[in-house]
Amino acid sequence: MYMRKKLHLAFPYRQRFILHIDLESETSTSIPLEEEEAKHFLGGRLLALMLWDRFADYEQLGEEDYERGNPVVFAPGATVDTPLGYCNSYTVVTKSPVTGTLSVSSANSSLAGAIVGCGYAALVITGRSRKLCSFSIADGLVSFSDAEEYHNLTTTDVARKVEKEHLVVIGPAGEHFVLYASLYANNQNVTQGGVGCVCGMKNIKFFTLSPHNHGREAYDPHRLGLLNQAYMKDLGKTRMGNTMAKEGSIALLAKANHHGWAAIDTYSMRVDGRLWGLCPHSVPKGISLHDPSFPVCQDHTPLDLETAMALGSNLELFDSRSVQQVALRCLENGLEVVSTGAVLAWARACRREGKLSFLPDLQYSKAMLYLRLLDAITYKKGSGEELGIGLSSLVEKYGGSEHAFMVDGLPLPPYDYRALPVQALLVAMGRRSVVFGELLWGNHYHRGRERRLVSWALYVQKLVYACESVGLCPWVTISTFSHRFFHYPHFSFARKNFSRLALLASLGEGYEINAYAVRSYGEEALHLQLTLDDKLLKRESRYGSLPDQLLVNGKSNYRSAQVVPLARLLDAYWSVLGRK
Repeated sequence: MYMRKKLHLAFPYRQRFILHIDLESETSTSIPLEEEEAKHFLGGRLLALMLWDRFADYEQLGEEDYERGNPVVFAPGATVDTPLGYCNSYTVVTKSPVTGTLSVSSANSSLAGAIVGCGYAALVITGRSRKLCSFSIADGLVSFSDAEEYHNLTTTDVARKVEKEHLVVIGPAGEHFVLYASLYANNQNVTQGGVGCVCGMKNIKFFTLSPHNHGREAYDPHRLGLLNQAYMKDLGKTRMGNTMAKEGSIALLAKANHHGWAAIDTYSMRVDGRLWGLCPHSVPKGISLHDPSFPVCQDHTPLDLETAMALGSNLELFDSRSVQQVALRCLENGLEVVSTGAVLAWARACRREGKLSFLPDLQYSKAMLYLRLLDAITYKKGSGEELGIGLSSLVEKYGGSEHAFMVDGLPLPPYDYRALPVQALLVAMGRRSVVFGELLWGNHYHRGRERRLVSWALYVQKLVYACESVGLCPWVTISTFSHRFFHYPHFSFARKNFSRLALLASLGEGYEINAYAVRSYGEEALHLQLTLDDKLLKRESRYGSLPDQLLVNGKSNYRSAQVVPLARLLDAYWSVLGRK
């Protein structure tokens, strides 16, 4: 009833505008998002993909000056300005200089609310500035400034000088076109696929946002409060959900040794007692699940799971403080942690074999040595000039392909996929969604049951993409995968996730949205990204690949020898999608 009274205000109340920023002419345009489009694309990943396609100049996407026709899109989820602290997801889309396909990265922070607080459903940045520039978004206006004084400054130095709460900045790595440069966004290291490099080519050093709106009331606060209680109750009922709400995703490392999915020393091992050194040793006291900090969904996160493995276990660096030092240097220099860890792990293995004589001995390396190497990579000085060219170019130049784990030139996240067949299937196609059920309960592959795992892969994709469209942090759904026997998606929890997302979307948008419609956001995002990637690479057939080491070599210190049955999984996946 409460929501029905406000129904006639639903669309005007949302203020759905797209801010188009043209760097070439230093102009901006506020473009209304039509109601039909707003309802069809909602927000997050689906909206970002649609806008990238609309604003991309396909004739200027060649290797020489592709950044001119390559938009960078920031799109928050549709309900990020509601009072739920874990509803703060946004998606960044651009064409990757590494893979040639779209780089689609999602993160959770207050930046999502800041974009909406400025009055916009998305930001679209096109063109290329003639000089290093910055711009600020405040009170409906975009102001451009010269940023030469910030040249080669680290991200944190820029943050201190600018003194703005909401800031997106590239580090020196982006300015020097390091292929795995990332973005600093509200104290987070975000994006994969070289988005920082694209911004460097566009000559954007940073931009700031000064929101004039700070959240809003839901259309039915009582129902929103009940929904919040339901999410928190489910998290509190499961041991892992309760622990993650206090410690973040790093808590999942407790499962790594049991199921053998941690990448240790360039994938040579999968179990190591030293992983304990990366786990949190103290649990914060006094955190109420009625109002959780939920660090995995916040700006100021502790050491997260992927960072701990990419810069820790994969480099045999098991001291938590040392890993945090290396992670901080990546944040300051604007280097994406997964690719950075993969390049350093490859370099360690090759140096051990007598290659890369220009590098110091990395076998028993400490954090200080890695810090010096990161600075050299960032500024392309000395040995860093070689390591900054990207993993695929390094392998082509120096060899060591058996130590390089990548798909289409983009290094793999630091999981040993021999223990994660569903996640392996997704990453083989360039999709990096984390499959919570596998991390919690291990490998469930049995020959002849490929379609069952494919249904799981599709469910995870649709759920995560739908969460991003609505704005919910996907980690909040982990409790629905925590049941020992009923964590496969075709049980009752599958319906519950989409029903709750539908209620959240309805309370945020002001009109009833059913679970089928929310699921369709995830399905459409899946197919739209597939269509755009096919268009960019001019491909029509099935695809998917993994390094040979994961397909033929099951040797490790884990108790069961396993490889990824990729051919059978891919055949089942593309058959389900109807692609020949």
